Amino acid sequence: MELNADTLYFHLKDHYSITYLRRTDSQPGVGRPRFLTGGRISGSYLRIALDCKEILPPGTYICRNMPSLSIPEKTSVLLLEEDVSETELYNLLQEIYDSYDRWAAACVQTVEDTQDFRNLVQLTYRMLQVPVCLVDNQFTVIAQAQDPDSAHMLFGSSGHVALDTVNDLISNPHLRYLEASEGELDFEYDTDYKLFNFFYHGRYAGRLIMGIANEEYSERESLILNQLAEYVEYLLRRFGSFQNSTSTQNLLRSFLTESLTGHVPQSKTLLKISQSTGWTDQHSYMMVCFFPEHRLKKDLYPPYLISQVEELWSDSCAAEVDGNVVMIINLSINTQKKISDFYQSLAYLVRDGLMIAGCSRVFYDLRDIEIFYRQSLFSIEIGQKKDSTRWYFRFDDYALDYLISYGTGLFKPEQVCHPQLLFLQKHDQERQTSYYQTLYTYFETQFNMSHAAKKLFIHRSTFISRMERILELTGLNLNDYRTRLYLELSFQILNEPDPASVSQFYV
Repeated sequence: MELNADTLYFHLKDHYSITYLRRTDSQPGVGRPRFLTGGRISGSYLRIALDCKEILPPGTYICRNMPSLSIPEKTSVLLLEEDVSETELYNLLQEIYDSYDRWAAACVQTVEDTQDFRNLVQLTYRMLQVPVCLVDNQFTVIAQAQDPDSAHMLFGSSGHVALDTVNDLISNPHLRYLEASEGELDFEYDTDYKLFNFFYHGRYAGRLIMGIANEEYSERESLILNQLAEYVEYLLRRFGSFQNSTSTQNLLRSFLTESLTGHVPQSKTLLKISQSTGWTDQHSYMMVCFFPEHRLKKDLYPPYLISQVEELWSDSCAAEVDGNVVMIINLSINTQKKISDFYQSLAYLVRDGLMIAGCSRVFYDLRDIEIFYRQSLFSIEIGQKKDSTRWYFRFDDYALDYLISYGTGLFKPEQVCHPQLLFLQKHDQERQTSYYQTLYTYFETQFNMSHAAKKLFIHRSTFISRMERILELTGLNLNDYRTRLYLELSFQILNEPDPASVSQFYV
C-alpha cells in the first residue's frame, strides 16, 4: 500500500527529531523506500537521500542535510535533525509500510469472508487508531469505533445519531449540500471531520465519518478514509444497502443480487449457503417483487423497505434491484407455516405501504431464482391489467394468461403448467397411484366417465372414486372454463415427448 508524506511524518516524529517541509497541495502516495545513491530513481517511491546536497526533482524524500537549493514544487521533504543509522531508519520505514499492508489485507479478508461493515470499521480503529463511524441515509449507525472517553456529535449512541444533531443537519439550509456532495469532504461541527458520501442508483445511501484530532496529519486521515471507502463501496454495491446484517444474511443478499444480475450460481456458492443457512433443495421458496403504487404517486424507499421485510419474515432476504425491492423467502422454515398466513401478512404490508407486489410460483431449486423472479414481474404486469384493485398478484393466478400469450416462453413446462397436475405427478410417484393418467384420460375422452373407465380397463365406479379423490386432493373446479382450459394446455405441454429422448433419423 502506498503512503503519503503526512502518514510517514505522523509515525517518524515519535522516533526522531524531524522537520516536515512541503511544497505541494496534493499528497500522492509513494511506494516503499529506496536509497538515492547517485543515480535517479524512476517510479513513485519514498526516496532516502540522507546526504543530499543538490537540487531535488519532484517527489517525497527523507534527508539529513538541507538541499543546497530551494525545494521544487510538488515535493515533500522529511528533514532529519540528527544522525541516524541508515539500517535503523530503513527497517522502521518497512515496519510502517507493513502495518498499513496488514490493515489493507485484513480489510480485504473481511470483504471476502465475513462481508461485514462493522468488521471493517473496527479493524480500522484497532489497527490505525482512527475514530470512524458509518451511518446510513436514515442516520442509523451501521458501525462505529472510537476512544470511549472521546465524544463526536456526528457519531451515534444506541444505534442512532442524536436527534438534536439529526434535526440540525436536515433542517439547516446551509447544510443541505452534505447529502449532495460526492466523495470526500471536510466538515466542521463540534470538531473537525472528514466525510465520505456513498450513493447507490444515484441516491445518497450513507457516509463514513472520521474524527480529525490534528489538522497537521489530515492527509493521513484522507488516505485511510479513501482506502476504507473502497472496501465499504464494494460491499454496498454487492448488498444494495447498509443494513446491519449478519454475515449469513450478507451471504444471502450477495447471492440474491448476483443471481438477478446475470451471474449463474455456482455449486460451491449453493453449498456455502446450505451450510450457513440450512436452506436446501428440500425446502420450498418464493420470489416476491415490490413495486410502488404509481397511481398514488408514491416512491419506494428501498433501504427502509428491506429492513421491514426482513424483520417481518425472518427466513427471508431482500435486496434492491433496478430501484425496486426483491425478496426470496424460505416457506419451509418460515414461522407462518400456512401459505395463507404469509399472503395475509403480505397484504397488510403492501396495503399499509401503498405498494403492490408480485409473487412467483413456489419452487425448490435455488439455481432457478432468476426464472421465478421473472414470474413475479409478469404477475404484476398482467395482474395490474386484469385485477387493478388488488394489492398483490400471484403468478399461479395468471399462468394461463402467460401460456396463451407466450406458450412456455422462458420457462420449463413444470414452471408454468398447472401446479395441481405437477402435484398429481409427484403424488403418483410417491404413492404408486395413477391419478395423473386418470385425469388426463377423463379430458382425452371429452369428460365421458364410461369411455374413460373403459380406456383405463377399470370399472366405472372405480373411475368415479378416483375422480372424487383427485378433486379432494387438488381442489380443482372442473366446471370452471378457465380451469379446464389451463389443464388442457398443461396436459398438451407435459405429455409432449422430451426432445432429448427422441431418436434422430438421418437419411
